[in-house]
Order: sequence, then C-alpha cells, then structure tokens
Amino acid sequence: MDMVPSGDGAVTKYISPEVRNKSWFNPGKPVIFVNGMLNSGDDHMKSANALSLMLGVPVIGVYNKKDGFWRDLFQCISDKAQMTSMQTSNIHTNDQWIKTYDALYQIEKGKRPGLTKEAYVYELLASNKAAQSLFALLAAPGGMLGTPIYCHSQGNLVTSNALTGVTMAKGVGAVQGIEVNSFGSPARGWPAGLRRVNNAYTFDPVSFLDLRMDWSSSKVGFKAAHGFLNYVDQDGEFIVNRFRTGGWGMTVNMDEAALAKFCASQGTNTRRLRAVFDRLEKAHWSDSDDIAVAYVNLLTDAQIAALQQTDPTFIAQLIRLMQAGIETGDETRAISRLKSVQVGA
Repeated sequence: MDMVPSGDGAVTKYISPEVRNKSWFNPGKPVIFVNGMLNSGDDHMKSANALSLMLGVPVIGVYNKKDGFWRDLFQCISDKAQMTSMQTSNIHTNDQWIKTYDALYQIEKGKRPGLTKEAYVYELLASNKAAQSLFALLAAPGGMLGTPIYCHSQGNLVTSNALTGVTMAKGVGAVQGIEVNSFGSPARGWPAGLRRVNNAYTFDPVSFLDLRMDWSSSKVGFKAAHGFLNYVDQDGEFIVNRFRTGGWGMTVNMDEAALAKFCASQGTNTRRLRAVFDRLEKAHWSDSDDIAVAYVNLLTDAQIAALQQTDPTFIAQLIRLMQAGIETGDETRAISRLKSVQVGA
C-alpha cells in the first residue's frame, strides 16, 4: 500500500495519510485511477493520494508507465487509433462493433478451441500494459467492474479501450451505468452506456484531441493547465461548472437543485463541500444563498449535527451566505435549523 509503482500496468492501493482519520473516509467505497503520459511512479502515487484525500476513499491505481516523450506520444496515438473507429461508428449502441469483434474471435477460437473471450480481448490489448491491467481488474471473476474510474490525459484512452474490451468480452450492457470521471481527455470514442463526467481546462491542448465541442463538459479557464493536481486544486470550480451553463465569466443558467443534491451526496466531506461553497461565494454570489437553502433542506437533523461536529466553520459559512442580502422565509427557516443544531451541540 502507498508504494511507488515501477512496472507498466502495476496495480497499487493508496490511502492518503491525511484522510485516514477524517469522518468522511469510507474504506468500503474505492475508486480506480489511471494516470496520463509522462508520469513517473512518484507522480502517479502523488496523484492517487491527492484523489484519495479529495474523495475520502481508497484509490486503486493502475500505473501507465512513463517511457519518455516520444515513446509515450507514440503509444498515446496508438491507443487513440486502436478502437476509436469501432467506438464512434455507432455512437448510441455497442451492437455493431461487438458483432465485428465477435466474428474475429470466432475465427481465432477455431484455431485455438480453448480460447476464451476474456483471453482474446486481453491479447488484443497487449500494446498497452496499463489497458491490459485495467481490463483484467474489471473483467476478472469477482473483479471491480462497476467501480468508479478516474482517468487523466492518456489514461482516458487506456480506460476507454479497457471498457471497450469489457463490452466485447461480456456483451451489451456490461458497462451500463459505470461512472467515469475524465480529466484532460484526448479520447473521442467511448463504449455506449457510461455515466461519464468530462472535465477540461478551456485551453488545454490535449483535450482538443477528442474532436468534439459540447455543452456537457465541465470547463474551466483561462489557463492552459493540464496536470492532474491542477484539477484537484480546482475541484470546487469544476464541480460548480458541471451544473452551470455559460462561459467567459457569464452564467446563463445554474441548476441549483442538482448542485444542492450533489452536495448532499458528499456526506461530511466538508473539505470538498467548502471548496464548492467557496467557489460559489467568490464567483456566483447571487446563486450561493439559493443553493445553500436547497442543500440544507435536503439534510436531516442528524446529518446537520454530523457536519457541525466535523466542521463548525462550514456551518457558519452556510449561515453567512443565507444571511447576505434580503433574507427570505426559506432562508430564515434553514438558518434556524443550523443554529439550533449549534446550540444543542
């Protein structure tokens, strides 16, 4: 645990030393992390530990080994080309390209009768050890299929190919509903059915390689950043922008109810919650009080008490946001709930 990986495709469990004693640490909810190109083993470990602290969970790191700029770039291009044509040929279903690969598998099985689909796909992914390791981690009996995946830069291509392999081996619906969190992704093609959240800096040249312009990605400007630790540092801003439509400093719409629901799902992770409300207070002041009210209304008294015990400063921040400007009846009631918990603590 918490070791610096050396071999390409090495799988290592990480738990941030800082998160171990936090009230929001949940050892039973691990996530998977795949790093991008030009990352050393130490870079991978630091990123995995930062993710563990941010989310409050163990991180299973799949190491995409650094081999030097030109070799990493060639592998990135190869990864992008390997399955993209199949992934993007029928964007709303996996049926057609699964049939194509299944026909190829049947031909190969005729030569090697004992060949399983899993073994066949594993061989197809041989050009990238990290993709092989991730596929094995997901597809093995009793494996981690269904675990949320966080992938950065080239790690998105590794993840896309591994998940495509899972669909080929296990059929349509095998990856349905899997949560994938992309950061600085160059990957254009993904198997259908994922719950994917795409995060990218507006001027990150790597993210331009997915060849799509969309309104669903969470974008942050105005700098050409790319490193995974940059994303961790600006987590609050990326979360807010996920629920916001707009750009260049202007907000057309903020889905306040959905953002409040997301915040309620974070439990007592006040480190992450404060990052969200700090961003709201700084850049979206007119929305911050409404989101605070909606968030408090989703909490039980027991949850408020737990938050108060974890971080009274966060409770004070919510009260401050709701007291700013003209205080509505909904705000008064929400403030009263928060203060009553404070008095009884």
